[in-house]
Amino acid sequence: MAHITIETGSTTLCMSTSIHVIYPLESRLPPSSTLYLLHGAGDNASTWQRLTTIEMYAQKHNCTVIMPEANRSYYADMKHGLNYFDYMTKELPELCAHLFHINTSPEHTYIAGLSMGGYGALKCALTYPEQYAKAVSLSGVTDIQKRILDPEMPERMKKEMQAAFGLELIVEPESDLYRLAAKRANEQGNLPSIMCCCGSSDPFIEMNRAFAAYMQDTRFEFQYVEGSGAHDWLFWEEHLKTAFMFLFEDQQ
Repeated sequence: MAHITIETGSTTLCMSTSIHVIYPLESRLPPSSTLYLLHGAGDNASTWQRLTTIEMYAQKHNCTVIMPEANRSYYADMKHGLNYFDYMTKELPELCAHLFHINTSPEHTYIAGLSMGGYGALKCALTYPEQYAKAVSLSGVTDIQKRILDPEMPERMKKEMQAAFGLELIVEPESDLYRLAAKRANEQGNLPSIMCCCGSSDPFIEMNRAFAAYMQDTRFEFQYVEGSGAHDWLFWEEHLKTAFMFLFEDQQ
């Protein structure tokens, strides 16, 4: 495996940014698929590589894993900040296709993330269902309006949410997973398969259960996995295997 760190300027963000890439060099065949793997609010582009066995799964499935930097943007085109959503869904795929010999077909392109990144992965897949075959959320924020109105949220985090979503903390339809899912389910065309995983001791467990109940009544192919565990890397490492089993179930 090759672990590549890219420092590059972004025309969308108007700044330099980092991208970490795991590339399967050992295979004699080109990478069979591409996974965009998004980090959480307290992490950065390097964290998946440092704290999990992601390389092992990338090698097993001959998959290129692309881990971009999003800071604490909630993968939004921020009201008072930068356009991270446009960067993730438009500039980043074009850049990686230019730099690497990756599989760019939507049938073999996946997106996943944890916590804030779980929200980001679902938002990307529900906004542009034609770009991704599957999406996975691990301990994701599935009800963003409930999250930003949490009365126990520290003032520092409230300011971050205001930067992303506006001073009034009103979530517009294009940022609400429920509204996005409802819109896509009523349209013609293929939809990405979606999996959500959450630990039973996770502070986001109730919103994940509610989102799962909603999605299971739509025409999405949806799976929900709940197990023991909290909002931590022990759970995410364990269910990284769950995620890859879902993404590559046709290879099992």
